[in-house]
Amino acid sequence: MGPGKRGRCPAATACHPVRDGDRWRCNRTKLRGGPCEPGPGPNGECCLVYQCQPIRSLRSRRGRFVVGCMLTTLGALCLLLSADWRNEGLLPGPLSLQHAQLLDREGSKRCASCHAAADQTLVQWLSHATDDDLARPGQTELCLKCHVRQIPRQWATAAHSVDPEKLLTMASAVGSAVDTFDALLGSRSVDPEQALACAACHREHYGATHDLAWMSDIACQACHQRQYGSFATDHPEFTAWPERRRTRIAFDHAAHEAKHFPKEKQVYDCAVCHEQSLEGDFQQTLAYDETCAKCHDKSIATSWDTGVPLLALPMLDIQTLEDEGQGVGQWPDDAAEEFDGPLPPIAKLLLIAEPAAAKALGTLGVEFDFFDVDPDEPEQVEAAAEVVWATKELLFDLTDQGQAAIRRRVESVLDRELRSEELADLVAHLSPENLSVVVEDWLMQLPQEVAMRRGEAVEEPSELEQEPATKSGQDRAEALQRVEAGGWVRDDLTLSIRYHATGHADRWVTAWIEVMAEASSGSQGELARGLLKEVMKPTAAGLCGQCHSVDRRVDGGLEVHWLAKRGGEEGKEFTWFSHEPHLVEASLADCRSCHRTEADSPVMASYVAESPYEFASGFEPLTKQDCAECHNRRASGESCLQCHYYHVGAQALE
Repeated sequence: MGPGKRGRCPAATACHPVRDGDRWRCNRTKLRGGPCEPGPGPNGECCLVYQCQPIRSLRSRRGRFVVGCMLTTLGALCLLLSADWRNEGLLPGPLSLQHAQLLDREGSKRCASCHAAADQTLVQWLSHATDDDLARPGQTELCLKCHVRQIPRQWATAAHSVDPEKLLTMASAVGSAVDTFDALLGSRSVDPEQALACAACHREHYGATHDLAWMSDIACQACHQRQYGSFATDHPEFTAWPERRRTRIAFDHAAHEAKHFPKEKQVYDCAVCHEQSLEGDFQQTLAYDETCAKCHDKSIATSWDTGVPLLALPMLDIQTLEDEGQGVGQWPDDAAEEFDGPLPPIAKLLLIAEPAAAKALGTLGVEFDFFDVDPDEPEQVEAAAEVVWATKELLFDLTDQGQAAIRRRVESVLDRELRSEELADLVAHLSPENLSVVVEDWLMQLPQEVAMRRGEAVEEPSELEQEPATKSGQDRAEALQRVEAGGWVRDDLTLSIRYHATGHADRWVTAWIEVMAEASSGSQGELARGLLKEVMKPTAAGLCGQCHSVDRRVDGGLEVHWLAKRGGEEGKEFTWFSHEPHLVEASLADCRSCHRTEADSPVMASYVAESPYEFASGFEPLTKQDCAECHNRRASGESCLQCHYYHVGAQALE
């Protein structure tokens, strides 16, 4: 029978005696030796009992040793995991240079920066089996605690840190360029809406020199259905790269190369306008004074040699207005013959702050000229009279309140308060004293008329007769010369108040254009958009619209671009390119080796549209073969990360 489970001898008997009358008889079989001579005992017990001394087998001794080792190890682990220095013992390897500062912290907090359980007790660790909350915050949440500025938290764990719906929409839109939608973004093993942990791609504890941003092509292709074995054979052909939108400065390279530079006897060289940035990654556009000024300064100065009008009194058909019961009060005799003359765009912007004037301008059209007023249309005559009275009230407010009148009206149009520096740019030191002489010479009865119109106390009008202003054009030219560095002049020939600009990028001019652009998304957006288009026409004073593009924003408003690039505002794109390693090649030293101009491309015509994504670049498209000549396994390499970012953000999809 062998020993029992605990190694004890079973002490088996030779037989089981049976009772025969008053005696016990041995029943051992013949095969086991037959009945024994002594026979059973008086109580029927067998006299032969087999006993042994069991010994453990090798397997049993080995099992006891293993159990002992396990208990010893478990005890040692309990001691280790309960010690203050346990995290040092568990450290799998040194940190990368980017996270090395974490080692300067004391105690368990060094590891707790990335691992929530680092400062928990052993009992809490064991409790993780039943309490999931003990494992929070997760490692990804702790990563974002430090990196939230680089990666917005909302979509940090989404594919490419982008709203999945936008990503899928973008992929569908360009899917035809790469055969199918799934070829660009298909779910082979990872759903685009599934949250991805930071540690899935960024592996730590591989040493100080380990690149945390490095990923293998296999890691990239784990989420993309289409597999790329080679850049030259499998990568889709380029479609809209590198031009994703039109340049902010309207510039036709082909026209300058073939026409403008030869006309000015200048050598067409890319380095004249572009130079490598300090980082070497991109070619930056030089400032206006270094590139464009020598050709464009003259035409800009000519465009506003008569100044930029702030206010102007138009020609009016006084008799028609009175016949229609729309008298406008006193009006200079030299401007009282027929309807003619426009209102300056800036004056119109100040007028639309008043509801009645805004309604009248809406009736006539924001770009109207008094020449367009039809005397036979009572509605137009009434609206024209309302605009005239609004202009007179504006002139009175400027002479009475000064700069406060401009502040109040601009704030009304923008629906916000103006900062002091903004107001300073808009007024350019215009004072009530500059305008008081205008009232005295042009509209002497203006204070009494405005008071009566507003229901205020009326002062006795002056008995002096007003003499018409008789200054000549020569006087205006002399006045402008006296404010060569910028300033205000009164033009009695056109009955206007004009500002003499200082030159390109005059702050007064650009400030008013920016106000119109901001107002284009406000309560008077439709009128403001019309005014902005008026001042940004290529032929308008200053010629701003010839070079500076106007784009429509998402909110429907318009935006004027003064600079070629806006650093740090666009975010990363999927594809990136650095000029620095390419310009060392002699064959690529000339920009035109890659950027070849395309003759007859409608570059400037494409700037008429308000969408910056409807454009003609003016360059022949780059092809995949242009890059594949060097980017292969035998030469410059073809890793995905050589040309693509993973974390891009929503800007890359705009």
